[in-house]
Amino acid sequence: MDKRSPAVPVQAPPTGQPLSAILTFVLLVAVLYLGRGIFVPLVMAVLLAFALGPVVNALRRVGLPYVLAVISSVLAVIVLLGGIAYVAFSQFLSLASDLPRYQATISEKLRMLQETFGGGQVVDRLVSTIEQVGAQVGAGAGAVEEGAPMPVTIVDGGAGSMEAAQTVFFSIIGPLTSTLIVTIFLIFLLLEREELRDRFLKLASRGDLRSSTEALNEASSRVGRYLLAQAAISAGYGIVFGSGLLLLGVPNAILWGLLAIIFRYIPFVGTLIIAAFPVMLAIAVDPGWTMLFGVIGLYLVIEIVSNNIVEPRFYGDSTGLTPLAVLVAAMFWATLWGPIGLIVSMPLTVCLVVMARYVPHMGFIETLLGSAPVLLPQERFYQRLIAGNVEEATELADREIEATSIGTFYDAIALPALQLAQADVAGDLADPSHRHRVVETLSEVIEGIEEGEGTGPGETQPRVMVFGGKTELDHAMALMVGERVRAMGHSVRVMAPLALRKEGIGQLDLRAADIACLCYLEEKPEIYARYAARRLKRLKPGLTIVTGYFHPDLRARNGSEATADIAAVAASVAEAEQAIAVALGDDTRGTAVSLEALGDLRARARALSARAAADPGIAEVLRHLAQEIGATVSMVTYLPLAGPAEADGEASHAEQLARQVLESGGSLIIEDLQHSDFARLRGVIETGVRAYAGAPIRGADSEIGAVLAVFDQEPRIYKDAEIDTLEASARNLAAEINELVRRQEADEKEAIDG
Repeated sequence: MDKRSPAVPVQAPPTGQPLSAILTFVLLVAVLYLGRGIFVPLVMAVLLAFALGPVVNALRRVGLPYVLAVISSVLAVIVLLGGIAYVAFSQFLSLASDLPRYQATISEKLRMLQETFGGGQVVDRLVSTIEQVGAQVGAGAGAVEEGAPMPVTIVDGGAGSMEAAQTVFFSIIGPLTSTLIVTIFLIFLLLEREELRDRFLKLASRGDLRSSTEALNEASSRVGRYLLAQAAISAGYGIVFGSGLLLLGVPNAILWGLLAIIFRYIPFVGTLIIAAFPVMLAIAVDPGWTMLFGVIGLYLVIEIVSNNIVEPRFYGDSTGLTPLAVLVAAMFWATLWGPIGLIVSMPLTVCLVVMARYVPHMGFIETLLGSAPVLLPQERFYQRLIAGNVEEATELADREIEATSIGTFYDAIALPALQLAQADVAGDLADPSHRHRVVETLSEVIEGIEEGEGTGPGETQPRVMVFGGKTELDHAMALMVGERVRAMGHSVRVMAPLALRKEGIGQLDLRAADIACLCYLEEKPEIYARYAARRLKRLKPGLTIVTGYFHPDLRARNGSEATADIAAVAASVAEAEQAIAVALGDDTRGTAVSLEALGDLRARARALSARAAADPGIAEVLRHLAQEIGATVSMVTYLPLAGPAEADGEASHAEQLARQVLESGGSLIIEDLQHSDFARLRGVIETGVRAYAGAPIRGADSEIGAVLAVFDQEPRIYKDAEIDTLEASARNLAAEINELVRRQEADEKEAIDG
């Protein structure tokens, strides 16, 4: 569940000066376009520096001096690229010399197409052109074979030779100059890496060194991971593609494999461009169609596997960009800098999005381009309620319920959505039609998701009366509580707020009612609740009254406002359901416990956690697990299986993470807590833990659950073998944990008897 705080409704600020922002953007684009001769080599050098940074560090660790490590890394890249260029050039020459041999095959296939499809101007012209070219090539070859003397003409070739030399010189001087500039930039960036980083932080921090350092570290990490993953995937793609072409018999398969590695850096169209050449060669080489279909099939299979299996696993969330953002970025940078812009578009945009996360006035960039959800689940649900979109609201609810439960959906999504609606009402941002639309849509969603749930007897003689306290939004809360009580198998009637008013309360039929639940969403409902409780008690003195104070600011007062008229106070749907079940003496719900019993369970769980930490056998297992996985620390955490979770401020980060493990029923792996839904947990902030992996321990205790977890101080990707080790250790610990629980229960019994 997302732990971020939902947006607080505020009045919209002044729009500012949009013309100034537009002019600034236009000026920036103009500078990037006009200065591309400087910016392109610099950007290429910076990206190569990102990629070579780990290599330089590795060479330094083996004992090479810093300067020698830098020079060796750069030379290795030059040799590698030079070798690739030499192989590619050789393959090109071989392909050029072999092309005339394929003319007969192409002509034959075009004739087949002409016979199959009845000809046509395009096919006729292609056949005619290929035959003319073949005749010319054949005539030239025949003349040479017959040994006919070739006429020799002496002309003044000085001028022509000079022009040809100039053409060749100017065609290669540009790329060579750019390569030299990139190399020089790269060497100096690597040599002065630490000094340049300090200067950048000094200029960018403006006194906030922490945020600037985090931005730089995150940008380096994301770009570095992306470049490493891209290099690995591209190399694998090229090797598989080239090997497949070689097995199919396509000429110059090595060339197409190498070009696939390079062109794969161009988003979306790079591999498609390269695949077109083997397809055309397959048409020219193979007299049949087997090779052609083989090449097309090979390309499609590699693309599907790469895009849907390999890339999601290697990239993960390393870029932080949406697919649409990748496309827009590619078009933008390609327009500015041409083909090079396509190659650098992804890393540059990643840096821009990371910068936007830490610069307040650039936050809109992350909103537009970032892959992280911009609305919390409860905000998305609230937006669907405002729009009256029953279908999408129900779809969101179904997804959450499938992952958790209806009760969790009510407390984690629907209740916060209604709290947002109440905040809009309190801030005069919503009119009656808005409230009515929210309640009406939510009512239809509840009706849809509760279908198939257990239902109680009819409403003719309800044991439970659930009242919306004051407004339509309170009535929506009453609907959720009422449905959960009905799912427990009890008769229930949900009443509108009008029933609690002076003119309506005297008409209530409470003869069969045992419980009345009052639901309020506003910030200060106590006066209204006490008034309604007194009136209800006058009508039926034996009535048990449960009050739900569902405003978020009232959660801290949960349980402290019970009075002579009000038996219990709840702050969530689960707590209201639980209080009603306890008041009804409902023994059919294994998870229903009193607040006092729940407090005892939490104390018992924490006592077990402390006892496990001191147990020599368990401590040895934890030490061995931490060493085998390479984790900073490992621990066992105990939690009550019954009742609602504690508030964020009351539970430790280990307990809140363990709660997620127990609710999911399986292992929970978080590679970086600082960039997860748990980043704002106080314990995560204070201890600086970054990575987490937890697995449930299947024990015999029906009231207390246990989780085996490891924590790391640095972000990391847990390997499958390490996760298997964690889960195996959790299974092995089950027997010792059960014995620990048995000893704890024995000690408690002895203390009670004594």
